[in-house]
Amino acid sequence: MLMPVKVGDYTDFYSSKDHAYNVGVMFRDPANALLPNWKHLPVGYHGRASSILPSGASIYRPKGQTRPVETEPPIFGPSKRLDFELEVGFIIGKGNELGR
Repeated sequence: MLMPVKVGDYTDFYSSKDHAYNVGVMFRDPANALLPNWKHLPVGYHGRASSILPSGASIYRPKGQTRPVETEPPIFGPSKRLDFELEVGFIIGKGNELGR
């Protein structure tokens, strides 16, 4: 598949309870992972458009800071774990002016 359009920006949502819970555990703790408002207002966040690739594209392991030993400073290197998702998007129409 090829990219049908240039993706300049997008909003992503935590659309499943399991996904929202897992993200909440990463930022908080299991007891407070799923905030009460999630059931009434799905959480949207700014997605990184540069990470959208067509099927079959090569990817590389990202680098960042990790702290293998709590008592020592962080180190920079390849990530230990890699999360990837299948996203589905729909393009309807030809676009519109800002605010319309």
